[in-house]
Amino acid sequence: MKNRFWILLLISVLFFILTGNQAIASDTKDMMAGHAFYGKMEIDNSDSDIEGGDFKISIFGADGQKPLGGDTVKYGWETGLLFSIDSDTRTWAASGGTVAVAVDVNSVMIDYSLGGFIAIEPNDHFRLYAGAGPLIIWAKRETEPEESAPDEITSQSESDIGAGVYARVGLDIFFTKQFGIFGGARITQTTLSFEDDTGKVDIEGNQCYFGVAFRF
Repeated sequence: MKNRFWILLLISVLFFILTGNQAIASDTKDMMAGHAFYGKMEIDNSDSDIEGGDFKISIFGADGQKPLGGDTVKYGWETGLLFSIDSDTRTWAASGGTVAVAVDVNSVMIDYSLGGFIAIEPNDHFRLYAGAGPLIIWAKRETEPEESAPDEITSQSESDIGAGVYARVGLDIFFTKQFGIFGGARITQTTLSFEDDTGKVDIEGNQCYFGVAFRF
C-alpha cells in the first residue's frame, strides 16, 4: 500500500510538470530568480586528537540568478553571498594524548561567489538548476581553552582571506508566479586554511540548505 501511494504521487508530480501551463511560464521568462536560505556546512576534521567528528557550522545566505537566454532550458549568470557565525566546544587530546582539554571554537565566515548557471523550467512551478564559478572567502577562527588547560595551551585568534571555486545544484517549487520554496547543495574548494594548537582546518566542504525562492 505504501509503495502504491509513492508511485501514484510520483506519477502525479510528473504529470503536473509535463502538462504545466506554458502560457503562465512565458510571463516569467525574463525574470530573475533568487533565494534566501539557511543550512549547514561540513568542514573536514582531519585531526584524530579532536573528538566530535567533522565540524558542522550554520550558514545563512542569499543569491540571485539572471537569465541571458533560453526558454525551457535557460542559462545566465549568478551571484551569491553566504555568511556564517558559529560556536562549538570540542575535546582535544593534548600533551601527547595524556590530557583531555575542552576548547571553545568560534568562527565567522563570509563567502562571495560569481558564476554561471543553467536551469530547466518545464513550467511556471518547477525549476531545476546547476551553477559553478569562482568565489572569494574571508574567515576568522578563535580557540579558547578551558581554565584548567595546561599552560602550553593558549587562546588563539586568526583571520585570513582566500579564493576558490564552487559547484551547486538546487530545486525550486513555486506556489505562485513569484514565491515558493527550494532546497539545494553546494561544494567548495578554497585556498583558505587555519592552523593552531588544535591542528589544521581547511575552510571548504559540502553545504546543504533550504529556504525561500522568489522571482523579481
